[in-house]
Order: sequence, then structure tokens, then C-alpha cells
Amino acid sequence: MKKKIALNTFYTIGIVISVIGLKWAFQNTNYPIAGLLIATGLFFIYLKINIVKEVRAGIKEKENSLNSSVKDETN
Repeated sequence: MKKKIALNTFYTIGIVISVIGLKWAFQNTNYPIAGLLIATGLFFIYLKINIVKEVRAGIKEKENSLNSSVKDETN
């Protein structure tokens, strides 16, 4: 779980750096760099969405296993 939290933080930092670089690239009319930063930002967003889905699924799985074990103990 710690690894996924660290990756999520890394992806967030990557998105922020891409947005800041994108602003700089447009101010300096450096469009090839802007295109690269857009692609990089979209890739980080894609990775971030996937890791959030994985974490949510893991949390639901743990909750379901805890709920089923509690139900088994009460029977």
C-alpha cells in the first residue's frame, strides 16, 4: 500500500510539473515542448486514475473480507 501511495504522489508531482512547464512553453511560444508536456501530463493522469482504481478495489476487497469474517463469527 505504501508503494501505491508513493506512486500516486509521484504522479501528482509529474502532473503539476507538466502544467507549470506547459505554461512556460506557451509563454515562450515553444510549441513542440508544449505538445510533449501535454502528452506527458495525460500519461500521468492515466496512470493516476488506474492506481486510484486499484486502491479503491483493494479497500473494498478488505472491507468485504472483514464483513464476511464478522458474519461468520456471529453465526
